[in-house]
Amino acid sequence: MTAEKIHQQESSYNCEMNGRVNTEFRDPIDTLTNLGIGQKNFVARKLERTLKELSDLEFALDRAAIVAITDKQGVIRYVNDKFCEISRYRREELIGKTHRIIKSGHHPPAFFKEFWTTIASGKVWKGEIKNKAKDGTYYWVDTTVVPFLNDNGEIYQYLAIRFDITERKQVEEALKQSEQKARQQAQQLEEALEKLKQTQTQLIQSEKMSSVGQLLAGIAHEINNPVNFIYGNLVHTREYVESILHVLRLYQKHCPVEIPEIEAIIEEDDIEFIVEDLPKMVSSMQIGANRIRDLVLSLRNFSRLDEQKMELVDIHQGLESTLLILHNRLKAKAERPEIQVIKKYGDLPPIMCYGSQLNQVFMNLISNAIDALENQPEPRKITLSTAVKRGEYWQKQGIGLGCDRAPQTQWAVITIADNGPGMPEATQNHLFDPFFTTKPTGKGTGLGLSIAHNIIVEKHQGQIRCISQEGKGSQFIVAIPLAQEG
Repeated sequence: MTAEKIHQQESSYNCEMNGRVNTEFRDPIDTLTNLGIGQKNFVARKLERTLKELSDLEFALDRAAIVAITDKQGVIRYVNDKFCEISRYRREELIGKTHRIIKSGHHPPAFFKEFWTTIASGKVWKGEIKNKAKDGTYYWVDTTVVPFLNDNGEIYQYLAIRFDITERKQVEEALKQSEQKARQQAQQLEEALEKLKQTQTQLIQSEKMSSVGQLLAGIAHEINNPVNFIYGNLVHTREYVESILHVLRLYQKHCPVEIPEIEAIIEEDDIEFIVEDLPKMVSSMQIGANRIRDLVLSLRNFSRLDEQKMELVDIHQGLESTLLILHNRLKAKAERPEIQVIKKYGDLPPIMCYGSQLNQVFMNLISNAIDALENQPEPRKITLSTAVKRGEYWQKQGIGLGCDRAPQTQWAVITIADNGPGMPEATQNHLFDPFFTTKPTGKGTGLGLSIAHNIIVEKHQGQIRCISQEGKGSQFIVAIPLAQEG
């Protein structure tokens, strides 16, 4: 039975007695003395029932709830056994203290400000609070704080009834962490699947390039032997031809006798033309043989089948090999004008790298530049530049290399620029994404730049950047550290 009901019963009884009873009930025994026997029995039964209900209520609260009573300043005046049990404090350690003694630090100041504002206005506050026990452990309580008012409507104490919800909160926290972990695992799985997809695609593309490299190496090897045979014999052929022609000239000089049969053959076969054209023919064959040898050398340098680890590589040689392979796309044809290649090679030392992989990057970048110039009017230009730059140079240019290397780090920088139509920013933002392409269906896989980015960034600890403006062309900057880490 609540205090309010007790008060109501007391008032009801006072009305029944028509003012003949001391309503303050200061001394129940004295009051019963002034009553008749019937009235005494009624009051005794009423009082006994009320005291029993209060005793039962107190027992139930003591067994099930954590109970505390404070004055209006929040100083603890009463705590039950349950309070002592959960807080690990003795009763004498709590009486006279405020609830700050069990403050956990979990809740922000705004939480307690709202708490005191509510109860100080005479309203009941309900909520969940995390407390700290004497032994340093934490526990959660579901709390209800009830203000008690005197006859003047002023607060004179607070009753706090709490229930231990630590186990429930631990379950909730465990569930929350489990859900968060599940989300993280799902995200990691999604990222792993995406990475696996990219890796698989890159492996397929790398396998294709490896197959192409093997094919090129095989062709180069098969061509190399007969070309060396032709090339080596051309030197002797030139000497033999010159000797034969020299002998013919001597015969003409020292044996001027005209023989009809010989004269007829000379006139029929135009020997004078043959004598004049034969040295030129041998020279042309020599030029063609040189060209084939250079092409074979370029194919071998491009494929580099024996490459198992990083080695010192001449970057300029790789660029030249790529240009030679792409020569047919650069030269003028009936339907399109020539693409001029401007070379601005700096003093670049040999770089420790995977040569064939860098050649693949150069092939992709230069091929893309040629594609960009397909519908471009003259002049159509591709500019290749190389230089050694320090990291601080790029910082001054406002180009971040996006890595944690020192500003003094030296970089081999290769720039491939075209004077094509350029690209909008939206396109630049996705250039290195797998399968992203602006080319028509069937013309591009969208993997070239993605693989190039992987080769430069992952394999060589370098950086690749694109700078482009619509109507002003594009340039790709490849930066590789001269000294590889690890």
